[in-house]
Formats: sequence, C-alpha cells, structure tokens
Amino acid sequence: MADPHIRIFPHSKEEFPSVDSLTTWLLNGLKARGGTYHMRSSKAVKDLEAGSIVLFRYHDKIVGEGVVSNYIKGAASDKTIAGEDVEYEARTVFSPSSIRVYSPPVDIEALQSLIGDQPNIVPSAQPYFIINDWSVYPRLLALVIQQGTFM
Repeated sequence: MADPHIRIFPHSKEEFPSVDSLTTWLLNGLKARGGTYHMRSSKAVKDLEAGSIVLFRYHDKIVGEGVVSNYIKGAASDKTIAGEDVEYEARTVFSPSSIRVYSPPVDIEALQSLIGDQPNIVPSAQPYFIINDWSVYPRLLALVIQQGTFM
C-alpha cells in the first residue's frame, strides 16, 4: 500500500466541453452520486489511498479538489454526462463534503511553480501525476485564497 499523496486527475474536452461543465458536474453531479467518480481504466491509477488529495485539472487549469475516502478496482457500467453507456474499470470515492471548486481556477503554471521542476505537469493534461511533497498543498490553498475563494 502506498501512502496518501496528492494526485492530478485530467479531464478531457470530449467528456466536458468547457471548464464550466466540469465545475458544475463537480459541485452537483459528483456530490449527488455520493462522491463516486468512475474511471475508464484501472491502469492509469495503480493505487490511491484514503486521505489522498485529488486535484481536478481541465486543460491548463486546476479547477478544484476532493479527498479520497476509497479507491476500488472492478468493472461497473454507468453513463457519461453526455448519456453514453460506458464500462468503467475502477472508481474513486470522494468524501462528498470535501469536493471543492476553486474560484477562479488556478493556472497550471502557478501550481508548477509550487511543485518545482519535477514532475513537469505543464505540457500534458493526460497523465495522472503524483505529487509526493505535502508542503505543496498548504501553499496551493494559500494561492486559492489569495486569488479568490472556494465553492
């Protein structure tokens, strides 16, 4: 078992056509389904311990966060927000009250400056990056508050 850590979950324009569609889904859809977040592949995230923080990324923005309560590998069918039937291989369950949206979102370059050079998260929105340095998280929260608020 790995220790809790910070991880970035990317989101595609195919599933979420705009940053607003993702933030609306995080605040309403994800909370309404008890924090259950389906993942198409179980290979992208090997393990995700309870207490880990997930940062939700849309293109070049970090739009919010959630605290993991459970990570489960196993097939499940569900619909995408567009209504397409999809077979998922894993699911992350977030504590619904921990799901927050940053208003305004944080630029990925600003998060990169908090992390340092490694991992280099700027060029690609697809990998599920792991941030093992917990000192990044309070600095990120300070940046969110400095720039705006949580929703």
